[in-house]
Amino acid sequence: MSSAAKIINMEQSTAAVNTPERIRALIERDIADGVLPPGMPLDEKALAARFDVSRTPVREALLMLAARKLVAIVPRAGTFVYKPGPAELIALLEYLGELEGVSARLAALRMSAAQRDELGALHEKAMALAGDDDRPGYEACNLALHQLIYAGSGNAIVRDEINDARLRLSNFRRNVFDQPGRLKVSCAEHEAIVRAIRAGDGEAAAQAMRDHIIGKGKAFADLVLANAQ
Repeated sequence: MSSAAKIINMEQSTAAVNTPERIRALIERDIADGVLPPGMPLDEKALAARFDVSRTPVREALLMLAARKLVAIVPRAGTFVYKPGPAELIALLEYLGELEGVSARLAALRMSAAQRDELGALHEKAMALAGDDDRPGYEACNLALHQLIYAGSGNAIVRDEINDARLRLSNFRRNVFDQPGRLKVSCAEHEAIVRAIRAGDGEAAAQAMRDHIIGKGKAFADLVLANAQ
């Protein structure tokens, strides 16, 4: 076999091996984006047609997603996008709040001067976007601000756990920004977080972040009630 043929064969083999992972990533993206809402049935045959593959790699991809509680496989009923009940939703939010609190505390202790300045600049940008009621712009800036805090924590394990929990909650948490005035409330909550991190006050940063994520007010209550319906 020629070198060129070996390379083609190797690429084809790699593609075949990676097919379940590729399908998993694409379904995961649709779940995160709300294209596949909680409770929606997932048909293996339809997915196989969509991805132009047999049902075997689709089934493997769904098993991967089920292991992460992103889909639920119910015997004799089918496969569905996972929908946590109210108690589990609260538990997930509490878990995310604690994880993000750890990240904020570590960021307050470990962030470089340049990262602290960047955090302040992102917060100022977010304030302007909230003032203009620019939801898409604010959401992008909000994500960048949180991702900078995760990077500044210097702890990849905590970062990965946060991203996983956020993914499981993505279909529910995005509705919080639908509430009137929520952008400005979120930005005000960021103020305490950013101030504490830039001052190097780890405990204050952790508490402010927990309060921000878990949400002691109306946003949190509405989130739970909406899921209970």
